[in-house]
Amino acid sequence: MIVGGRIVSVEAKKDLDKAPEGMNVNIDITSLEVTDGRLLVKYSYTIKYLPDFATMVIKGELIADEDKDKRKAIEDEWKKSKTLTSDFAEDVLTAVTYSGSTVGTLLAYAINVNAPLNIPRARLNPQAQKRDANTAS
Repeated sequence: MIVGGRIVSVEAKKDLDKAPEGMNVNIDITSLEVTDGRLLVKYSYTIKYLPDFATMVIKGELIADEDKDKRKAIEDEWKKSKTLTSDFAEDVLTAVTYSGSTVGTLLAYAINVNAPLNIPRARLNPQAQKRDANTAS
């Protein structure tokens, strides 16, 4: 369960003075650490307005409090494959999207671009991911 978080840096830059044609959003989980029995997840939330119109980068940290077994499973999965377990990833993606779109709205106002969308709760389907991975080979 996510129990806290903070934004550690923001950057917003507008390159061109014309209408954007689209938007890409990228969430990158940069690290996972266990600190004082809690999980510390560091992330980067990047919004790119196309084509090379504007960019916003929001970096932050989330703190999660999980029971010992679940925390160990999450940590082991991260060490093995640099991915999060599906149930924990849903919580993390939802929290990152919420904070990114909230802070992104303020940044968008500052550089005069459309605010990023706030996406509802993330739901991952592990069966679909396995099926897609098997058909990709």
